[in-house]
Amino acid sequence: MKPRVLLILLGILVLLGLGIVLRPGPGERDEGEMEEADADDPIVAPSRVVTRDGEARVVLDTAETRRIGLETAALAPAAAESGRRLSARVVPEPERTVTVRAPVAGRLMAAEGRAWPALGQRLAAGTTIARVSDAQPLVVPIGGVVTRVAARPGEIVEAGQALLELADNARPVVSVAWPSDAGTPRSRLLLRPAGVERGIDATLIGPASEADPLTRLPTYLYRAAGRWAGAVPGTPVPAILPDGSKAEGVLIPNRAVVQWEGFAWAYVQRAPGEFARLRVPTTQPAEGGWIAGEPLALGDTIVVTGVQELLSEEFRARVSVGEESGE
Repeated sequence: MKPRVLLILLGILVLLGLGIVLRPGPGERDEGEMEEADADDPIVAPSRVVTRDGEARVVLDTAETRRIGLETAALAPAAAESGRRLSARVVPEPERTVTVRAPVAGRLMAAEGRAWPALGQRLAAGTTIARVSDAQPLVVPIGGVVTRVAARPGEIVEAGQALLELADNARPVVSVAWPSDAGTPRSRLLLRPAGVERGIDATLIGPASEADPLTRLPTYLYRAAGRWAGAVPGTPVPAILPDGSKAEGVLIPNRAVVQWEGFAWAYVQRAPGEFARLRVPTTQPAEGGWIAGEPLALGDTIVVTGVQELLSEEFRARVSVGEESGE
């Protein structure tokens, strides 16, 4: 064999040997492959939920607590007038509802220096709101809240066309479903609307003409001594039939309660930076919140600011990266 051919064959053997030596062995990857694989791996944030003493706890460090503005407060004793809870809802009052209509056909113009009333805006009786062409200015006949806006300034309206609807809800009327075992309707009830610091007294008007649409129980109308935010027809409101007793326990402030899956919850501090979620009973409303008993007790520390963030943190830990809905 010629020397030139031998040199070529020798060179090929050397190259093959180098390839075997430099190739990564089993379980080994070069840096480029590792970086590419790492880039494809999902980034999973560390869970802040641990299980201690049989309950899930959200664990936050000082920096995280400060970031979400978490604040706590010690539970204080509370007592409130107790009684049976009845189902009630706000009902409309035709005699306290008025429709402002155009007196003539023409262009609707807002009153000089006034914006056109907005939905939910409260107007005083005698307020001048608009004019249609050269007719007399339109004046609101009763004080109330705007419940419907049927036209806008600049539009051409017909005579008799509805422009605004107002309802006087200064003293709302509620329809209370009355069970047969509750006895004769009382002359007084206590309403506990959500977000209201104090209960609102309501006095009996008389029987309603229709039964409750859900329970088919007979209903009685009561007039509240005052209004509250959201007191619009159809809004449910708890009604308490006082029995002369008092409910005692600890007060769970409204701002400490978070709603999830139809129930009310609060977070109690078990240790520095550790918070467990507990169910809050809503059967006994009180001024500023709810009265609760065990497992919540006097002296327990609960979260009053940052509750929603804790709930989000707890359930974020249950979501797997790449998890499909319905799996």
